[in-house]
Amino acid sequence: MKVDYCAYSFLKEGSNQCDYEIMTDRLASFLGLSMHYIKHIDQEELLFLCETIYHANGSIRGKNAIDDIRFQKVEQIYQKYERPFKEFYLPVGCIGASYLHVLRSECKNIVRWIVKIEKEKQVDKKIYDLFNLLANLFFYMALYENEQEGFEEKVFVSKSYEVAS
Repeated sequence: MKVDYCAYSFLKEGSNQCDYEIMTDRLASFLGLSMHYIKHIDQEELLFLCETIYHANGSIRGKNAIDDIRFQKVEQIYQKYERPFKEFYLPVGCIGASYLHVLRSECKNIVRWIVKIEKEKQVDKKIYDLFNLLANLFFYMALYENEQEGFEEKVFVSKSYEVAS
């Protein structure tokens, strides 16, 4: 492989760490794209989350850059958008909410990569907690974005987990 053409120096390694780093890069890139369509979420907050995702990107291979201050700021943003809900909703709505649902789903995928990495090496619990928190935050942001756009959430009732009568 010619060094000039190398997209990322760890692409040939066999560990799951590289896949995690690609997925966090993907999440940050999706967030950057999404920012053009999300109308009602503070853009500075979204930019902070994008930076946080990139800090988390190298935090397993290198030094953990997710300190208590950064994590607490993510928690504060989460608390700002948290809202009560009782049902499971379909991931639909306005375009901004739809992008936020994609981000939510991508976070869950990253959590699964962390689980795989934990079989290879120890991962700071804060990284695991961060992506779970981000998944929930993006969900609440999607609800908020839909609410601001006047879109009523579509309830989903699973036939797989329905309660027997």
